Amino acid sequence: MLTAEFDPPDGLLSDALTYCDMTTTPVGEPTEVGARLAEILSRYGPGDVVTGSITEAVPHIKASVRRIEGLLVT
Repeated sequence: MLTAEFDPPDGLLSDALTYCDMTTTPVGEPTEVGARLAEILSRYGPGDVVTGSITEAVPHIKASVRRIEGLLVT
């Protein structure tokens, strides 16, 4: 288990990693967080542990993405 070796990232680093993962498709194309979440849920399907974990984490994922978007300069 990685957490036995490394402390999990927190704060801004965790938000940035979540943003990168949730705004990029599996092949590296930019995407919206809602589309990325839908892609993950459809790929794993109902009853899968990933589906359950992602569903539970949606509010946290979206909050992380919003925090990073708020820091980005256009």
